[in-house]
Amino acid sequence: MSLNKTLDRLFDEIRREAKRNPDFADRLDAVLQRHDSRRDVSDEVMDDVAPDEAPVKKAKPVKPVVVEAAPPAKAPALNPAGVYKKDGEDALTAALVALDTAALRALVEENNLDPAGETPAMDEAELVAHIVAQAKRRAERDERMFDY
Repeated sequence: MSLNKTLDRLFDEIRREAKRNPDFADRLDAVLQRHDSRRDVSDEVMDDVAPDEAPVKKAKPVKPVVVEAAPPAKAPALNPAGVYKKDGEDALTAALVALDTAALRALVEENNLDPAGETPAMDEAELVAHIVAQAKRRAERDERMFDY
């Protein structure tokens, strides 16, 4: 595959992810806004790169305002795969339904149950279903791994 096609595919993936995932789009935007180039690029090059946009004036770097966020929710002392193996899917679902969204998200983070980054857009019911599915998958994987 040519370099141009590879770059096209890469940036298409980045655009799709930014469109689908607002957190990713915000992080990209923050990275681009914070970029402080030390290179002096001529106006001709700037006009050539973005001919339809208004000229961009370089602003002096602004000291960032530090906003303290609320501390992240603490993950409940619950091992989803362990509960699934010991008590079954219904017991795990019942335990998860009793938790609020912040606790479910903390549980996902704590147990690394979202390697594909799918959960930020999920509501509470979808999070519960996702956690149960991941616990089931891990329990089945563990059974195969220790079956010797």
